[in-house]
Amino acid sequence: MYCSRCHYEYIEGTEDCPDCHEKLVPEPPEVERSGAADETGEFADWVEIGRLTSQQYADMILEALRTRGMPAIILSGAGYFGLSGQMGISSYLPAGGTYSLLVPGEFVKDADAEAETLLGDEWLKARVNKPI
Repeated sequence: MYCSRCHYEYIEGTEDCPDCHEKLVPEPPEVERSGAADETGEFADWVEIGRLTSQQYADMILEALRTRGMPAIILSGAGYFGLSGQMGISSYLPAGGTYSLLVPGEFVKDADAEAETLLGDEWLKARVNKPI
């Protein structure tokens, strides 16, 4: 079962997403990497601004951005068993990181500034491109 909003997978028997409170669906929803929009259809150009190797950092930035009214999503490449297929912390992390932070294009500068304020040098290493 999958959440149609946050796209997390849950075990059989779970009916609602504990984070989003959405009804779960049997098939994983498709994630649009470009041309995505929020529920109102307002945002059309989502941009990857950083790749983090820590789920905690990704969650911190996501919460901070949403608290400040900036839409943001994290796409995870790790999955439940990690990148190496082992439970727990993965023994292998690719150079690019495993948690991609995406925001609509109009929020790139503000989101980047917020992430840098929050994480400092960690964000500078995770940043994909410095916004103009």
